[in-house]
Amino acid sequence: MSDIISYLEKQLQLSSREKQAIIDSIKEKTLLKNDVFIHQGNISNKLAYLEYGAFRMFYTTENGDEVNTEFILSNGFVTDYVNFLKKEPSSVTISAMENSKICILDLKNLNQSLIDKLDFFGKNYVQKKCLPLLLDYQIIVAEKPFLRYKILEQKYPEYIRRIPQKHIASYLKIRPETLSRIKRRLLDLNQLNS
Repeated sequence: MSDIISYLEKQLQLSSREKQAIIDSIKEKTLLKNDVFIHQGNISNKLAYLEYGAFRMFYTTENGDEVNTEFILSNGFVTDYVNFLKKEPSSVTISAMENSKICILDLKNLNQSLIDKLDFFGKNYVQKKCLPLLLDYQIIVAEKPFLRYKILEQKYPEYIRRIPQKHIASYLKIRPETLSRIKRRLLDLNQLNS
């Protein structure tokens, strides 16, 4: 729990009373692989800080296909940021990809001035952390599949190391078989250059 408090203290001027109110409203929770934190279509007033583990954000198409839109690895916030701030139903499901520990901050237990501070923090967080990820994602999926993977590999190598191939393929909007061919091609190119 100390990680989220330290992080918030660096971003916000918190009085000792506000800090204690945040501590009192935090619940630690362990989620197992595939456990869902937020379901698509539900409104959530909870914000979680990921102590360790990994999550994916995805939406489900009318055909029932899951399309990954973002990955969250340790030491980041977990929520559908835009819809959380707008207090609208989530456009994505957020699910653990590995056993994870989160600290859930329940806003309904906080006073309005502290909620306003956290709201301001949330908008800044979206601008500084989420918008760059969204822009990267738009650039990545605009490219041909081979370049999509190369860009992802260069910008987010931890994704390649930690995230299952089927989720990477979905994120890149390609089939897993295509991703396997791309990885094999890269391996062959690396062997030629050695």
